[in-house]
Amino acid sequence: MSDSTNSTTPLLPIASSARVRAVVAALLRQHPRRAAGVALLFLAASALGIVMPACLGRIVDAVSSDAGFATIAGWVVGAGAGAIGAAVVMLWAVRVLTGLVQDMLASLREDVFTSAMRLPVSAVDDGESADLLSRVTGDVDAVAEAGGNVAPTLLSAAFAIAVSVVALTALDPWLALAGIASAPFYVLGTRAFLRRSRVVFREVRVREAARSQAVLDAVEGIDTLTAFNEQDHALARVSERAEASIRMQIEGVRVTNRLFRWINGGELVGLAAILGTGFLLQSAGAITVGMVTTAALLFHRLFGPVGQLIFGLNDIQRAAIGLARLVGVIDLAPAASGVTTGGSDAATAASAGIEVRDLTFHYPTTGRGISDVNLQVSSGTTAALVGTSGSGKSTLARVIAGHHPPTSGSVHLAANADAPYYLSQELHQFRGTIADNLRLVAPDASHDDMIAALQAVGAGWAVDALNRESGGADPSDEPVVPMDEGRIQQLAVARAFLADPAVVILDEATADVGLHHRDAVEEAIAALRKGRTALLIAHRLQQATTAEQIVVFADGRPTQRGTHEELLDIDGLYRDSWLAQTSNTLHPRTPTHSPTPNEETETP
Repeated sequence: MSDSTNSTTPLLPIASSARVRAVVAALLRQHPRRAAGVALLFLAASALGIVMPACLGRIVDAVSSDAGFATIAGWVVGAGAGAIGAAVVMLWAVRVLTGLVQDMLASLREDVFTSAMRLPVSAVDDGESADLLSRVTGDVDAVAEAGGNVAPTLLSAAFAIAVSVVALTALDPWLALAGIASAPFYVLGTRAFLRRSRVVFREVRVREAARSQAVLDAVEGIDTLTAFNEQDHALARVSERAEASIRMQIEGVRVTNRLFRWINGGELVGLAAILGTGFLLQSAGAITVGMVTTAALLFHRLFGPVGQLIFGLNDIQRAAIGLARLVGVIDLAPAASGVTTGGSDAATAASAGIEVRDLTFHYPTTGRGISDVNLQVSSGTTAALVGTSGSGKSTLARVIAGHHPPTSGSVHLAANADAPYYLSQELHQFRGTIADNLRLVAPDASHDDMIAALQAVGAGWAVDALNRESGGADPSDEPVVPMDEGRIQQLAVARAFLADPAVVILDEATADVGLHHRDAVEEAIAALRKGRTALLIAHRLQQATTAEQIVVFADGRPTQRGTHEELLDIDGLYRDSWLAQTSNTLHPRTPTHSPTPNEETETP
């Protein structure tokens, strides 16, 4: 299957039209009075909008019958008053609608971003992350643009059309029937447009996400691509996806142009039918010339609203697809994690810090994961997980942390334990001061609490910076504290101290820390482990030697268990890897053995 074909399959689901309508209705029900007020204001503005055509028709009759200046002037004043009144009420209606739409959009944004933050990591890691990125950026923008700019125009157009049709019918049913001659053009053209554009615009969003993913892959993997001289292949992939996206956008323009031909045809036929019918009725003495004029102006008045409605269909289609993609994110977010604490098995779970029973989890696309894993970590002890890349050790850690819902089996924590604190290899330096960084997990932490946490991890440099901050010094007058990967990870460990978790998961927390800073970070992690239940994913076997138990993973299952000394006494992957590592350390050479548990960072 070609790359372009794969790119059209989104990772995350897209909600049905019925589900989208239900979400919009639920948002409207939160503001019933304002929604009713908007409808009444637009109805009033549309009713005032037909005053001018009616007055102009009266002016024609007045001129034809020599009614006099006063009569004509009166109808002129009436036309002006109707136009001014319609404009004022319409501005009022748009203002109220804009406020309502913005409040609804705010609620939708909160739901989307809250749901996106609660998505299982597997929902993103198992496919192309740009799909989620395009939803929380491009789709949110499309919905916001449609709600803020298009919705007032389309709502005013819909009311104007409805009121004009009623006015034409009241003027003369035959004139209204003549105007309906344009309806088949509008209906057939719109149906063809909606049927095709729904597919086209959805495909546009999917292909844009695929293009973004190709760009992200090329940028993030530039070092690897350069090393293997694969830059041309990556650029070709970006080019292919970009061209596919452009072709689909061009197809969208073609679909829109076909619709305009139908609309123009409807306008021509409708106006000709009204004028012809009006001529026949006026010749028979059934209506006046002024009434025909009013009917023609009312129908001509529909050109603008119908055009606005049609021009807005592009944005409405994009917004509808964006809404469906956003609601898909909302619906995909789980209500709760798969980690169980206490419950009916509280007595059993309380005897261990962590207990895993027959745990299975596989990534839906790759099929990799863990199968039938059993593990027990006593309270206050450390279990180290080692194994080659893809063996399942990091996947197990993420399931225990609640990042992935287990396919089967269960995870139990001690009855008094909160959710595990997860510290990964990824380095995150947050904006703000040292105190701001530390209080992310403990907003009420005192100055002394933060000093104690920093001293516990050996971050004396941060203690000095924190004291300067608390002394009221202007940060702009102070030298910037240099932040390298070691200091960033020390702050991360200090945050864990402030959180004071009973269970901590350390997923290769020193993998991205340079050799110059590794000892300081490992000492901080050792201090964090004291007195806590810890799960340590070790990228270097030396880190695992101090753990009370070591579990060796291969192909998603534990293959060996024991202490460092016990595992060295038996043949197996652990002893082979240990001997290979220590041999390479003492006598550096190009390795000829198969990958060892410490050579690669596991990817899910």
